[in-house]
Amino acid sequence: MTTTVDTTGLDTLRGDLWAAVTGRDEYRAADLVLTALDTGISAETVLLDVIAPVQARVGRAWQADRLTVAQEHAATAIAERVIAALAHHPAHRPAPYGGRITVACVDQEWHALPARLLAEVLTLRGWRVDFLGAQVPTPHLVTHLHNTGADAVALSSSLATRLPTAHSAITACQAVGVPVLAGGAAFGPDGRYARLLGADAWA
Repeated sequence: MTTTVDTTGLDTLRGDLWAAVTGRDEYRAADLVLTALDTGISAETVLLDVIAPVQARVGRAWQADRLTVAQEHAATAIAERVIAALAHHPAHRPAPYGGRITVACVDQEWHALPARLLAEVLTLRGWRVDFLGAQVPTPHLVTHLHNTGADAVALSSSLATRLPTAHSAITACQAVGVPVLAGGAAFGPDGRYARLLGADAWA
């Protein structure tokens, strides 16, 4: 059973997590997330309504020069370790139904946390997920798809300068019969570039 959390409760949790990641307090950040799961808040809610918006806030603060590059990297590293801790919590162990998907960032794309969030949500929804992380060269991605028999691949890119590389990856994956879901800020707020590059779907 999961607990319904009101907006105020989530606001408080987000504020506490923001303070922990920007204060470089990894243990506090992990305690906040694991305690939320222990009290019945769903893992998907924690991922999408707590960790994701806090990380978006970190990005905005960096863009506005309120956080240095080093501070942003430290906060992101803590968020990644907190997600890893969440992934081993009993609330994050649904029985897979058999569909298999590969989640990867396109070559030269280092912003892996959005793709990691997607991978964890797909796991919660019963998919068998191969998360390959940041900067996956297209030939190695295609080889992985051959070896695993993935039903689909989700490609992430945050920077528009990576779109030519994304286009090559989309084409190569489709050439071996694997449909492509594109996601990330690089593809535009409404996915217009995902469609232009021929992705099968966008989110």
